[in-house]
Amino acid sequence: MTSPSKIASSPTVPIADTVADLTPSWFTAALREGRTIAEGDAVTSAETEAIGTGQVGLVVLAHLSYNNAAADAPSTLVVKLPSPDAGSRGMAEAMGLYEAEVRFYEEIASRLGPAIPRMHWGAVDAPGGRFTLVLDDLSGDADVGNMVAGCGPERAALAIGQLADFQAPVWGDLDLPARPWLDQTRTDMMFAAVEPAVDLFLERFADRLAPEHLDLVRRLAPHAAGYRASVWEPPYVVAHSDYRLDNMLFGRTPDAPPISVVDWQGARLAPPLLDAAVFLASCVSPQDRRAHERDLLRTYHDRLVTAGVSGFSYDDCQESYSRCSLWPFLLGIAVSVTIVQTERGDAMWARLVSGAAELVLDTGAAGLLA
Repeated sequence: MTSPSKIASSPTVPIADTVADLTPSWFTAALREGRTIAEGDAVTSAETEAIGTGQVGLVVLAHLSYNNAAADAPSTLVVKLPSPDAGSRGMAEAMGLYEAEVRFYEEIASRLGPAIPRMHWGAVDAPGGRFTLVLDDLSGDADVGNMVAGCGPERAALAIGQLADFQAPVWGDLDLPARPWLDQTRTDMMFAAVEPAVDLFLERFADRLAPEHLDLVRRLAPHAAGYRASVWEPPYVVAHSDYRLDNMLFGRTPDAPPISVVDWQGARLAPPLLDAAVFLASCVSPQDRRAHERDLLRTYHDRLVTAGVSGFSYDDCQESYSRCSLWPFLLGIAVSVTIVQTERGDAMWARLVSGAAELVLDTGAAGLLA
């Protein structure tokens, strides 16, 4: 068995390979090692249930009981494991998604404020495609977003404004490109997979997309492999890269953060407006996007400036937005036919590619690639 890579706390608890491994004794060891509970405390029962709609990983909610824990010991926790689907797991391994999420929580998350759940324990065996993350359960005080249903201007403003708070603390950090898990090779691998996926994509989604969107797929997919190298421009930030409502929770109590963002397995170096392009292409209608995007981007830019970011004008912001509009469009072609297929998943991918196609057409970004 491959030895797992260790995070900074050097965990000695074994990675949980399946839900069956999430026993009371496993949680006791993990939570002691993560300093969530004291050495004398123990988990006496652990009941798990699958939650979420993730297609790349398995997410479960664990209900815990203790013998002698402090009053603030978590009664529920979220645990993330690799996908049981071979295709989804293989893609995640090849693209380094499991390692990226663990490393993000280890090295970056604590710098980005309270809108990211706390990691209680985590470890990854990157070559073996194995990982486990134990995270705060935020669902008791928040509502999970729904990309298929979409959202209105209020939640869109929360999501786009939050990007400035995520980006400003690490803006211009020259240490970031040296981190192996942020290497751009895996991004290039993703876009090399776009053209070979076109036929299967068209077979599955042709009846869900408008003719002009299908024409754009046929025209741009052959050029996808060179997208990052030929279109992206600095500065670069740590982007979420899957910044959609399904990965957001919106607080419903005064003590909860207004917005929290989960599922950081796609974390990567990217231009600043990548996450804004993903969100506005996929989570609001094209009509609402057109009506509100200027104000949303202006607010985002103002918050960057207020946080001390300089050398990035509003014109730079708009240029980055245009260049990044190609990201959700191209990536949707490849990923939608690589991971496990579900009816909701197909509805989600069709909405994303359709909305991203409208964004590409509106910004004129197709001319940057073809």
